[in-house]
Amino acid sequence: MKRTLLILSSTILLGCSNPHAFILNDTTKNKYFVLELVNQAFEENQIDKSPLIVINGIPFKYDKKQDTILLPLKKSDILTLDFLNKNSSRIIYNEKENDGAIIIMTRIKNK
Repeated sequence: MKRTLLILSSTILLGCSNPHAFILNDTTKNKYFVLELVNQAFEENQIDKSPLIVINGIPFKYDKKQDTILLPLKKSDILTLDFLNKNSSRIIYNEKENDGAIIIMTRIKNK
């Protein structure tokens, strides 16, 4: 009985977990552009709930305990937005605990 209860409760907890809300520093109309794409990738199991975010090749540090993460970008700055699954992102970025990666290339050049 305890075993069944444990399996049921863990299924409910894991099944109800949502990804973070990634929003842009843009107008209300464009603010949720990335969020829609991230949610679609999450539903297709391309990424998990706390992915690594890479902007122009540099990992973006954010607090994984926060629900909403503000990205310092506008929709017009984004050239491409791609996703890597867990295995690929762990191999490329050598991070053991990432849940996939969101790769963002922008028009803004890094200094």
